[in-house]
Amino acid sequence: MDQETTKLAEALEKHCRFLTTPVAVKLAKQGESLPGKVKYPLKDLGNRLSVCQGMSIARTFGWTVAFRDEDHACPLPRVFMGHVKPDLFLEGALGEYYQDEEKYMKEMEASYPRWPLDSFEEFWLSPINRCEFVPDAVVVYGSPAQILILIQGANFHHGTGIEALSTGRYGCSAWVAGVQQAGECTYLVPGPGERVFAGTQDHEMSFAIPYARFDNIIAGLNYVRSKGAFRYPVPNLSSLSEPRIPAKYHKIVGEA
Repeated sequence: MDQETTKLAEALEKHCRFLTTPVAVKLAKQGESLPGKVKYPLKDLGNRLSVCQGMSIARTFGWTVAFRDEDHACPLPRVFMGHVKPDLFLEGALGEYYQDEEKYMKEMEASYPRWPLDSFEEFWLSPINRCEFVPDAVVVYGSPAQILILIQGANFHHGTGIEALSTGRYGCSAWVAGVQQAGECTYLVPGPGERVFAGTQDHEMSFAIPYARFDNIIAGLNYVRSKGAFRYPVPNLSSLSEPRIPAKYHKIVGEA
């Protein structure tokens, strides 16, 4: 790992203690090669996968997974990566599951961030503790309490809050294109695709951090913790209060 990614990995472990490993993400251009041990779904696993499955594999199995155009089982990341023309997608046919008017179908599909055609060749996902490249972003999955810590850290020297724009679907567009283009952190409620196909759990949210914001979120996490107003794991202050034990229990020691 490069120095900035190493520092982020240490800060996330110290302040958040995620159950699954944060994942480093990179959009690779033609001619870039991925160092170290890597699995391409079609070549190494014998079938295509969706990138949300790749995300789950990286954060739970600890594998580095890379996608070429032919590795994508789901067509949507191919659109967001700029591997295929977006024209049919932008017509809004898939929006009928969520909108009953063509106007809103088209508006919804046009809202998802994507790259121009042929911008990138591959999409790389690696557990942050095994990352052998400089990532474009890091994506983490955690409980709302853990994501809250990251929101507070990302808001350091920012002040106005962290934006999260969601339609309840196509969350992968945020970590394929959205955070890199915006240069800002965001949090997401995982959509139906990754819940159905990638096993994302009911209690999980995700948070994406572009490389340009690594330093700031590390500083924010350290600052908020140093002040002691809130930290994770969340302290249960009821432990400091005298419990109201039923009176019948006190009779066994002769107390009224």
